[in-house]
Amino acid sequence: MNRKWVQIICLVFLLLLGAAVIQVEAALITVDDDGAGNFSSIQEAVDNTQDGDTILVNPGIYRENVEVYRELAIVADSSLSGDDGNRTYVIGNVPEYDVFYVNASNVTIDGFYITGGPSDMEWYEVGIYLEGAENCLLINNTLVLNDAGIGLNNSEGNYLENNNVALGYRGIDLFASEENTLSNNLVLTNRQGIVLQGSVNNTLKNNTASSNEVGFVLFSSGGNVLANNQVSKNECGIYGQMAESNALLNNVIYLNGVGLHLNESENNMIYANSFYNFRNAVDEGFNIWNDSVGNFWGDYSGEDANGDGIGDLPYSINGSTGSIDYKPIVPQPSSGDSENMSSISGVEVSLANKVDKKDKVDKENKGDIPPIDDTEYFKINNVLFIFKDNKFL
Repeated sequence: MNRKWVQIICLVFLLLLGAAVIQVEAALITVDDDGAGNFSSIQEAVDNTQDGDTILVNPGIYRENVEVYRELAIVADSSLSGDDGNRTYVIGNVPEYDVFYVNASNVTIDGFYITGGPSDMEWYEVGIYLEGAENCLLINNTLVLNDAGIGLNNSEGNYLENNNVALGYRGIDLFASEENTLSNNLVLTNRQGIVLQGSVNNTLKNNTASSNEVGFVLFSSGGNVLANNQVSKNECGIYGQMAESNALLNNVIYLNGVGLHLNESENNMIYANSFYNFRNAVDEGFNIWNDSVGNFWGDYSGEDANGDGIGDLPYSINGSTGSIDYKPIVPQPSSGDSENMSSISGVEVSLANKVDKKDKVDKENKGDIPPIDDTEYFKINNVLFIFKDNKFL
């Protein structure tokens, strides 16, 4: 081979090597239902992207079901700009399909108002459904009138934060999923608020579950942490069935029919919680009701003679197994308002009547909107929704 051919081969090799290491810059793609963006539908934008791109969706109403199969950030313009006056609605138009179906990792969905309309359980439709997805970020979304607002199946390491979920069968549903973090979510007026099925090592913190049939459900799930949640006005605040080795701490559980019910459940740690319910707790398993401290019980009648913040008498838990809180918390009297926060052994405990009980959902008809037939008007975070003839208008 002569020298010329050697040079040509080397040049071709270098060109190929350079092409292999060139990084394609992430693109910003806009969607506008009025046609002013790169695309008029979210699905069109997804189909014309590469991993790492961002899809910015302008305010409007998008009637579509979206399949996300690439690593993308899909962001509502109002969320990015901080302008809450113009909102981005995504309404599923095929009842048996999820509104957002995600089977890729590293996906962000941020700032949408999502509904699919209840499908009477013939199909199980989800507002945002992750299947086999990891490291996704679902934030600042409002999900109304879905069978489940957010669903995770066999998904790991995802973050769900600042989502509002209402008027569905289940608010947030995790199935066979692990190491996910749910924080600062609001679930209300669902049949079941936040549900874990066969799911392990998840963290649920600073969430609010109110006015559901059941606030939290732990079914055949273990190693999960429920901390600093507000659980109120549910028929049952927290229900565990075959739940093992979960930790429940620093939760405020009040004004529920039953605060916490554990059935066939073992080795769960329950401490530093505040219970003020019609029936505080039922334990039909073998669980641990105190650590360095126990729990605050609204109906505790014992005294604290030495003033250490721990009741002198144990608190008996309702149930067939004779469970006992050996270190019930007794709030200390303050020099001022008796409703002040009490700090006991480094654990802050809030009395139930200190909690802000303001409803986040107003289902009363607005004064300037007359009731018409079976039309229902309700607001979530000052957004008016209209529900008529079993569909979202």
